Amino acid sequence: MLIAFQDRLRLPWRGGAKRISLAALAPAIILPIMMGLAALNAKTAIIIMLTLMVFTYWGLQIAERTATKTSFFLSWIVFSVIYMALIFECEVPLLELLPIENNILLLLSLGAICLWYRIKKLAPLNLVTAQYGTTPKDELPGITEASSGEEQAEQQAHESIRLKGDTVLGIDGDDDDDDAAINSSEHAGLMQHAAQPNICDTCRKVTPRHAYHCAVCGSCVKRRSHHSYWLNCCIGENNYRLYLAALVLSECALLLGANLTLTAVCHPFLVVRLLSLPLLLPDDCSEVFEDFELGISFIVAGYAMLISCYIAFVLVRQLYLLWRGTTMHEYKRAPAHNGNRNRVWSNWRAILN
Repeated sequence: MLIAFQDRLRLPWRGGAKRISLAALAPAIILPIMMGLAALNAKTAIIIMLTLMVFTYWGLQIAERTATKTSFFLSWIVFSVIYMALIFECEVPLLELLPIENNILLLLSLGAICLWYRIKKLAPLNLVTAQYGTTPKDELPGITEASSGEEQAEQQAHESIRLKGDTVLGIDGDDDDDDAAINSSEHAGLMQHAAQPNICDTCRKVTPRHAYHCAVCGSCVKRRSHHSYWLNCCIGENNYRLYLAALVLSECALLLGANLTLTAVCHPFLVVRLLSLPLLLPDDCSEVFEDFELGISFIVAGYAMLISCYIAFVLVRQLYLLWRGTTMHEYKRAPAHNGNRNRVWSNWRAILN
């Protein structure tokens, strides 16, 4: 029955009805229920927010462990933005906000949304297409020549070792011939490495450098950083810079929206004036749960701050990797990183024990 219901659940669209998965529809129901319950009182709000963080972490771990391609997290972000915008425009007392503040928030939000949409549209360009070839490794041109070159290099290396052994035993040998044999062996090894293309062990495609296979997308990705479950696509060569810009704009929009909401529903205090604009911070929010409209606005502001903390963590991590000149995928594959991570974890376990 569930499969039949999911098959009949379709959305009218140009060119034919689009099928809607239950994973994409679930956040539209879960989010308003969660926000409505959290707006009842402070204890319920704390429990629901903690449950939300645990549920999100658990869901991401399950998706990464099983390499599942799901639209649940993308749908969660889309409906979160819709609900936050509706509550901010309908429930927050706009008389407490300056028009310029509302306009700046609107511009930041629209800019971030446009960047996220552009990142999603550019994601297919990161995939390695058939132009690089999908011929099996034993049929690729240049492999036979590389193999014969490898055999010649090995023979020359053995000959040089034999000549060195004869010299040690007192048998006359020519040092110049030894050096020439060693140099030719190294040159043959370099030529063999240059002639042999990069081949993915999973999809058997000839890939460019720094291209790695994504088990979720089922294809190799050029300059792959990571698979973003929140966007349901890979971050790579063509959308990495836009990804960083979208993180910055989203962080600014969320922090500004949370601050404007909290200073509108709570008792604010003036911190400083910047270019004739007052910078306010919330002071006393003890009365927000006495009215449902103020409570739901307070919950939305707290929810935005949780998302901004997560985005700040992701942004700092990506900037650190950019400073090191590597990607998330390469950083996780590095043996030194794994050794340092295990050593740090062992040190913390020793301290805690």
